[in-house]
Amino acid sequence: MKNRKSPVGQYIIDGLGDTEESFEYVQDLLPLIGEVILFFNALESDLDNLICENISDRTDYKGLLVLHNMMYATKVGLYERFRSEELRQCGLDIPVFSGVISSLKECGTLRNKVVHANWQHTDDEGYTHVRFKMGKQGLEHELVQFSVESLEQIIEIIIDTRNAIENFEEKLGEKHRELEREITANRTRG
Repeated sequence: MKNRKSPVGQYIIDGLGDTEESFEYVQDLLPLIGEVILFFNALESDLDNLICENISDRTDYKGLLVLHNMMYATKVGLYERFRSEELRQCGLDIPVFSGVISSLKECGTLRNKVVHANWQHTDDEGYTHVRFKMGKQGLEHELVQFSVESLEQIIEIIIDTRNAIENFEEKLGEKHRELEREITANRTRG
């Protein structure tokens, strides 16, 4: 995915792609845009489940009260705090954890670019307006070049992140079981 910036002109659509030409280009991307949303929602649901389990292992209700109306980035921060503290208190080190958090944040950024893109203003090179940004030249359009390949890459990143969380949680469970065996062994010796 390539990015570029374009200065905002007198009107909001100055410097953006032609609406008539963009329709045909975007038609090929629509199924993949839907897949990005589908897989991202599954990722967010996985995150919700993990947070709810952390809050209470008896019911998801309390966790859902906490998560109600919470934005994705805030959920990632909450998950990171819960797991970081758990790792610290238990004296555990699982090196992949920081990568999992980075991937979760990247997925949120990529999803936002896809979902908030102004698809009707895609130029003939596939550059689509994703947001406004204050840059060195003043107010600018941030444009991203979406393609079938780039959307497939985003889907793959989201799926890989789901797998990475699952692998991390399995390793965390294994480490807890090892600690429990150590504690039990020490009790029987002492």
